[in-house]
Amino acid sequence: TRLASFIAGNFIFQITISKHYSTNNLFDDLKLLFRTAGVTGRPVSFIFTDAEVKEEGFLEYINQVLSTGEVSGLFPKDEVDAIIGEMRPIVKKEIKGFVDSADNLWRFFQDRARNNLHVILCMSPVGDILSSRCRKFPGLINCTTVDWFLPWPEAGLRNVSESFIKNFAMDAKPEVKQGIMAHMGNVHKMVQDATLDYFDKFRRNVYVTPKSYLSFIKSYTQVYSVEHGKVKVLADKINSGLDKLHQAQDDVGKMKVELRQSEVILADAVRKSSELLKEIAVATASAEKVKSSAKVIADAANEKATTIGAEKAEVEKDLEAAKPALLEAEDALKAIRPEDIKNLKALKNPPVVIKIIFDGVLLLRRRGMIKCQMVEEKGTLCYKDNYSEASKMMNESSFLTDLQGFPKECITDEDCELLGPYVEHPLFTADVAKKASELAVGLCKWVKAMSTYHMIAKVVIPKMDALRLKEAELAAAMKKLAGAEAELAAAQAELDAMQEKFDAAMAEKQRLQDETDATKKKMDAASQLLNGLAGERDRWTQQSADFADQIARLAGDCAVACGFMSYTGPFNKTFRDLLITNYFISDLNAKSIPVTKNLSVTSMLADEATTGQWNLQGLPTDDLSIQNGILTTSASRYPIMVDPQGQGLSWIKNKEAENGCKETSFVDKNFRGNLEECMSFGKPLLLANVEQELDPVLDPVLDKAFQRKGKGFIVALADKECDIEPDKFKLYITTRLGNPHFTPELSAKVTIIDFTVTMKGLEDQLLDRVVQNEKPELQTERTKLKTDVNEYKAKIMELQDDLLYRLANCDGSLLDDPEIIDVLNITKKTSAEVSEKLKNAGEAEGRIKVACEEYRPVAQRGSIVYFLIAEMSAVNPMYQTSLAQFVQVFNLSMTMAEKAAIPSKRIANVVDELTFRTFLYVCRGYMEIHKKIYTLLLALKLQLASDIITMDHFGCLVKGGAALDINTVKKKPKEWVPDHVWLNIIQLSMSISLFKELPDILARNESLWRQWYDQEAPEAVPVPDIDDRLDKMHKMLLVRSVRTDRTMISADEYIEEALEKKYTDTYPLNLEATHQDICELVEAPERVPIIFVLTPGSDPTELVMGLAKKKKKDVQAVSMGQGQEVVARRYIATSIVTGGWVLLQNTHLGLKYLVELEQQMVKLEEIDPDFRVWVTAEPHPGIPIGLLQMSIKITNEAPVGMRAGMKRSYAWITQDMLDTVPRVEWRTLLWVLCHLHSVVQERRKFGAIGWTVPYEFNQSDLNACSLFLQNHILDMDAKKAKDVTWS
Repeated sequence: TRLASFIAGNFIFQITISKHYSTNNLFDDLKLLFRTAGVTGRPVSFIFTDAEVKEEGFLEYINQVLSTGEVSGLFPKDEVDAIIGEMRPIVKKEIKGFVDSADNLWRFFQDRARNNLHVILCMSPVGDILSSRCRKFPGLINCTTVDWFLPWPEAGLRNVSESFIKNFAMDAKPEVKQGIMAHMGNVHKMVQDATLDYFDKFRRNVYVTPKSYLSFIKSYTQVYSVEHGKVKVLADKINSGLDKLHQAQDDVGKMKVELRQSEVILADAVRKSSELLKEIAVATASAEKVKSSAKVIADAANEKATTIGAEKAEVEKDLEAAKPALLEAEDALKAIRPEDIKNLKALKNPPVVIKIIFDGVLLLRRRGMIKCQMVEEKGTLCYKDNYSEASKMMNESSFLTDLQGFPKECITDEDCELLGPYVEHPLFTADVAKKASELAVGLCKWVKAMSTYHMIAKVVIPKMDALRLKEAELAAAMKKLAGAEAELAAAQAELDAMQEKFDAAMAEKQRLQDETDATKKKMDAASQLLNGLAGERDRWTQQSADFADQIARLAGDCAVACGFMSYTGPFNKTFRDLLITNYFISDLNAKSIPVTKNLSVTSMLADEATTGQWNLQGLPTDDLSIQNGILTTSASRYPIMVDPQGQGLSWIKNKEAENGCKETSFVDKNFRGNLEECMSFGKPLLLANVEQELDPVLDPVLDKAFQRKGKGFIVALADKECDIEPDKFKLYITTRLGNPHFTPELSAKVTIIDFTVTMKGLEDQLLDRVVQNEKPELQTERTKLKTDVNEYKAKIMELQDDLLYRLANCDGSLLDDPEIIDVLNITKKTSAEVSEKLKNAGEAEGRIKVACEEYRPVAQRGSIVYFLIAEMSAVNPMYQTSLAQFVQVFNLSMTMAEKAAIPSKRIANVVDELTFRTFLYVCRGYMEIHKKIYTLLLALKLQLASDIITMDHFGCLVKGGAALDINTVKKKPKEWVPDHVWLNIIQLSMSISLFKELPDILARNESLWRQWYDQEAPEAVPVPDIDDRLDKMHKMLLVRSVRTDRTMISADEYIEEALEKKYTDTYPLNLEATHQDICELVEAPERVPIIFVLTPGSDPTELVMGLAKKKKKDVQAVSMGQGQEVVARRYIATSIVTGGWVLLQNTHLGLKYLVELEQQMVKLEEIDPDFRVWVTAEPHPGIPIGLLQMSIKITNEAPVGMRAGMKRSYAWITQDMLDTVPRVEWRTLLWVLCHLHSVVQERRKFGAIGWTVPYEFNQSDLNACSLFLQNHILDMDAKKAKDVTWS
């Protein structure tokens, strides 16, 4: 339609459904269409699909468009005026002389819109929806041209496959490629036909669409390319490895020749080096003599040098003592500035200390001085100064320079002796001088330093003179040593030359030896390598030869695998195997297309390491579950998992937990936010518990309508564009519906996968639980073995890949890689260890399996019982029971079963406890008529599993002779035999060998058989002729065939024989005991609603109130209906915190709130442990499955039969009630009242016969009567009446 509209130039429009799309939005879209078609005159194609019928009212407006070309009230008055104004210039331009009145303009607009607006309805004919809509809105069929799109014909399928496959590169013969293209069309056609058989056998709807076919072709090209690439890569690796091995063999031959040549050269080199060694020995002896003589001279010189060095160090040490004073004096002289001298010269009579210091300077410089005389000056004793001479000295321009360059070595003892009186004067100190002048300080320090230096030098200089003599002697000795060393060096040079020659010869010899050794080592390594790879070489050679055949078979194998992925998801295990073996592979064989014999699609599409990881994450280990895992992870479309037991949901949660998976649902308020977040950040999204329809907002996501924008991708949801990471984003959808009916449109967008657990798969899972409980050590070892085996297999694959990689990527010869030998040794060693571990693991697995198999009867019984419980949901929608809840009962049964030392006895105890506990658990929520059905089916299924009876017995009981025609069977002997009875007898004689002669027996003795037939209770009297041959099963079949109305009564005897009598007894409801059982059964009873299934005459309110009173709990009750959801929410919110009880009555009148209640029970993080929610509801298909599966169901239906009625009444009577009235008549009258109540309850099955109107005598009537009787007798007792008064 879109293509045709595009070619025609039409404006294509389709409404975009969002969560809040309403009639107002539809009107806005219709206005746009009418204005486009009417005002602009542009042809419009309005595509409207059944997925866009959000409200049935939408079709009323579509019906108007189809019938009249307009929608009443679509445009308000102001918009009509605007349209008329827009139409006026258009009409005048197109039609000359047009009368432009408002009515004419509006009529022109409507006609133009009607002519340009093309409505295309795309409706699915599946189900009754379309026919019902056509009856309600006749315009859908009367005002349209029906174009029925039939399935694609085989020729069309073939043409489509050719268009994709014809130019697709395949490593196959042309006839095989042609066969594949034909096979693809056949697969689609075969699956289409198989869906009809599947519906007939299992009443499950499956649809295949052209989109499935296109997905099949697309996946074929992808899988073939991937698998072909894998084979080619492996072939290249193995062929490269083989080439390296062959090259290594050739290299070994070459090395043998090289080794022989190297050995000859090596022998010659050894001879030459021996001769050279003799020459070196002679030269070495001569050099040793010279070396000894030089050593004596060197030792004497060294000893003398050591002595002189010590003396020199001592002299230098003495000189070091004078250095600080000299340095200080030099620093002081440097600190004297010319200005200081100028200032001092200006003084006519300087201080005494300055005069004394200058006298010392004059003495050292040997200037003229007067005779030293002691005088008193300014109260201080001092020497007669020579300051006049000092002034002259200061006037010299070189005064400071001369002092700094003063020759201190020229100072004599006489100088120091003359200087003594001055230096020793008390004023001749730096501190006193500093007070006089900075210049005086420096001169003072200098004079003292000169005196000190001379006193030290006087001692050191003789030592220095002696030292110079000894150094001269040392120089002569060293000269002699130099001559000896020169002679030694010449001898050593000659020796070194010969040694160098010898070393070169030895190096050459060593090189040859190393080359020879390397060649030998290389040959040994090569031999070791070739011997080590002998097994791999043979296997790889065979594998290399098989690659051509494997590639040839790849065309057929990929066709089977892709057919499996594209088509088999919605089918159960039986039909999947049928499709693959009897359809896909058979068609390939018929077309002579190579395909692997006994092909396993699971092994082809997933390796053991992957499936093992899935198993550890919670995916069951059976083949069906592995197939489902492959479909979930590998299918080209997003998966919808039909998962009534919730195992797929649990697996996905565990599998994607590390990737930040978010779980949501359509009732989740944050559904849209979770969707956008997961798309934007590339996280997995788990959309749980959907119904048969999905929110249209998901359509662009399911269609993968992703558009590139910049560097990323976007997807246009209903009202906005969202970022998405197509490579990382994953969408998983699950439904709890056991048999959902998805539309063909939805089936085309997604991959539907049937995750329903199989009986064998559940049996294996339950066996694990039994072993875990009974033999935990075995289960622990088993789990560890699975993990180890997966690791071992992965390790072997890793080692082989590493070896192939090294062989393929080895540069040059394989023998040049020294690491390859180590890798080979490690690989061989590890491979041997792993193989041994695998062998041991296999033996251990076998041993554990034998030990576990002993407990299989428990698992088998559990599997049978669960599937019977699951099938009961077809009887009444209220009987939904989750697998998780059943597992809780299963575990409790093992805990409560009687212990026994002998395993067989223990197993029998667990089986009995499981069967009976489950019987009590489920029958507590079944109606009386359905309890008998459950028990009968339980007995039949157990005997079928034990091969006590066959499916023929079951078929005769269920169907009788309904499949026979009275005109085609043997004529009945007498007219008193009804036709259906005779057909049942014929079928019984055909199916059961025991009844083979029954028709003849009845004909021969028809009078006795008629008497038996006319009996009120024929099951209680002997059967004519064959009674002694009948057991309870066969008697029930006979009663069912002849007197169908007595079948269920006869079934009681069969049940007692097949099971026990306790399965036919009635068990009155004890709500207190039931509440206690619930607390023991489930881990969090506060999160488990208790649902009372209402039946006529039953009202559990008093029971709940009575129990609450005993438990001292407050009960807040609300009767659901319009507007009561607010009250219920308030009660729930309050009681969750306080631990109170809430009673929601008649919730079938408020189904929407039940969805909210389910979410609360699951998602609330904190709930008071004492909180309970009690729910009463009549059976209704609209009650959420999830709520039913998580809840405990209870029925309080009136019992059937006097015995059951009296038992119910006895259970109702308490000791407190008996003790209330002290009179002896009370107990007797109470018994009579209970008996009367049971009688009138039994009479209800006759309707109004004997009564004015039908009336439900329920528990409330018994309560009222007992209360009246109690009050009456108490009144008698108060009046002290001796006898009972009846008025």
